[in-house]
Amino acid sequence: MTRPRQRSARGFTLIELLVVVAILAVLIALLLPAIQQAREAARKTQCKAQLKQLGLALITYHQQHKTLPPSYINGGEWHSQSYIPGGRIRNHTGYLMLLPHLDQQPLFSKINWNQATGPADWHGVGGGGSQAVLEGFSLSLFRCPSDSNFDDPHTKVFHTAGGTSVLTGNMYAITGGTRVSYGFVHRNHEYAVPKTYRADRSNQKTAFGKNGAARLQDILDPHTNTIFLIETPFQKTHAAYGPYLQAYTHTHPILPIQYGLNYDYLGTGRPYAWGAGSRHDGGAHALFVDGSVRFLAESIDHTILTSLCTISRNELVEAPF
Repeated sequence: MTRPRQRSARGFTLIELLVVVAILAVLIALLLPAIQQAREAARKTQCKAQLKQLGLALITYHQQHKTLPPSYINGGEWHSQSYIPGGRIRNHTGYLMLLPHLDQQPLFSKINWNQATGPADWHGVGGGGSQAVLEGFSLSLFRCPSDSNFDDPHTKVFHTAGGTSVLTGNMYAITGGTRVSYGFVHRNHEYAVPKTYRADRSNQKTAFGKNGAARLQDILDPHTNTIFLIETPFQKTHAAYGPYLQAYTHTHPILPIQYGLNYDYLGTGRPYAWGAGSRHDGGAHALFVDGSVRFLAESIDHTILTSLCTISRNELVEAPF
């Protein structure tokens, strides 16, 4: 009796497998940019939402205190000797003052406001120091999801020479500092602003300054065209550059008027010390007084950007949003 012929099972040939792998590779190459774009769009949306929440916190702070929070209090900066009594360096930041309005009242209550939250003390006025409760503390609301963590927490101690503190560098001193993505807009470097906010009568002021800030009634320019906060990337051209949540350091103020947005300093691909910008492509988010958050292109005209930063020059500009 003749056995029926059995059909042998046939597998894939090597060429067929290679073709399938090649097709999958092409599909992945085509889909990956779209996936990355979708993820970045989601991160931008989250970043915008975080700034909106900070805007609400600023307004509720104003409702309670009838003024906005200072950008920093008794910072150990260049002009500290001219307005801070001996032993009164504090380095408190406006970020810390917003904590009760960001569901962080328990942490806020643990801060000793009679003591410093940072050791920066350029001229040895005295009183600086750190508080363990804040060292290394990070709040995701202050951190853009598109920016990657960089050198956090950051600690920089005083330089010493023969046991004596060297003044240069002390303005960067901080212990367990964590970076923030959203900076208080200032009009100029601290070198050029010797007076505290209320004592400075310039009509070019921004909403925030040292030891003081504006009231809403002080903001004479349209609230739809006046900036509160602006993005600033974690990594700049030096690891010491802030701003930080816990304490003032020399690069705490952010200066779009001087440095624009995403200014490439000396071809490093990074902004300089006080630079505004972001890891989003082509610009950065800004929080406006009316609570809106808009994306400003890095190509924005400098005159318009300057007008958006100041509060009382009565410019009637329309930003190209």
